[in-house]
Amino acid sequence: MRGLWKRSLGLVAVLALASCREEPEETPKETNQAVLEWSNASRELIPSMVGAFVPHSRQVAFTHVAMHDAINSIRHRYATYGTPVDASADASPEAAAIAAAHSMLVKLHPERQAELDERFVTSLAALPDSASKTEGLRVGEAVATRLWEQRANDGATAEPTYVAPTPEQGVWRQVPPWSDKGLYPNTFLAQWSAVRTWSVPSAAEFRCPPPPALTSETFVRDLEEVKLLGASTSAARTTDQTDAALFWAPITAPLLAIDVGQKMAVRKGLGLEDTARVLALGSMAAADAVIINIHSKQAYNFWRPITAIREGSPGMAADPTWAPLIDTPPNQEYPAGHPQQSSAVVNTYVQLFGSEPFATPLIVRNPQGRERGFNSFQAMVDDVVLARVIGGMHFRNSGVVGAESGRKIAEWVTGHNLQPVSP
Repeated sequence: MRGLWKRSLGLVAVLALASCREEPEETPKETNQAVLEWSNASRELIPSMVGAFVPHSRQVAFTHVAMHDAINSIRHRYATYGTPVDASADASPEAAAIAAAHSMLVKLHPERQAELDERFVTSLAALPDSASKTEGLRVGEAVATRLWEQRANDGATAEPTYVAPTPEQGVWRQVPPWSDKGLYPNTFLAQWSAVRTWSVPSAAEFRCPPPPALTSETFVRDLEEVKLLGASTSAARTTDQTDAALFWAPITAPLLAIDVGQKMAVRKGLGLEDTARVLALGSMAAADAVIINIHSKQAYNFWRPITAIREGSPGMAADPTWAPLIDTPPNQEYPAGHPQQSSAVVNTYVQLFGSEPFATPLIVRNPQGRERGFNSFQAMVDDVVLARVIGGMHFRNSGVVGAESGRKIAEWVTGHNLQPVSP
């Protein structure tokens, strides 16, 4: 911590000498800009590669929880996730949020320290130099260090040890195009099934129920549906359904938590601590949903639609040439990860903002620049469930079960964390 604190003070000193400005007569009105800016810094560090969202769900949670705890170590409006740091009442909460996020991101991405340091200096330039600012920086760095130590040895750095089960009907095996590349669930960091959760008691306690039997009405119906609507050459799906599948494909839970959380904070005119709380809760829900999803997938090792259709299943003859609209991910099918994780995020915001339809559509933007508008939170969840069927990589029931699990995760996270502090 001493090294980080000295580095921050050095950056502040450089900033002060470069600006040579006196403290302004009127202190600028506090906004949520510091939290939004460093929330974006967190988002920009998420690479767009297969499985990248898994470790970065942890990064996003670390960053946003650190900002929340730093602010509330000073303001005391909400309970902190970790033990609060002692702080002077006049410490700058904005400086604390900036320092906490910067320090945490440097810990997580030491290879990006130079650009993070540059961003840090630029952020601090918006705050007048003062004892309040200096104290805020101390608090932010102390919070980041404390949170980092609190979650040390959480299992994230363990070696993946997944062993593929014996292939048979209903059991997962690798699918194209990954089967020719030697990729297995380890691509999605199989050890994540045992990573320590952020909020829920354990992944095992929130494990989804088993998938349906291959001869059940549910599975037969779902298999027929995905074969018809999820085929690369399907003439049965609508243009809007195809758009939904392509829209959701590159969006991940941590990205959704940031995008929707930020937009709701702006819509509701939230201040610094409320914005930090919204994003911290959404990020924790996303992180726990990722852990629980991988845990459940490894518990059941259920096969993907492409395998069931190409090899044949009870009641359906094999169709060896069938191909999905979107490449199937290189891990197990059940429960559907995107609906489970997206539902955890979206239902966290339902708990915070209510479930009523929006006065104007909420526009969500994906990493490829596509946009899609939603009239309610539930409409987002329903769209994700359908999109994974249309994409040809999931059965509908897998998405429905995943979405219900996500709702339960959200209710737990919001009911047990960052609660208002009684006056």
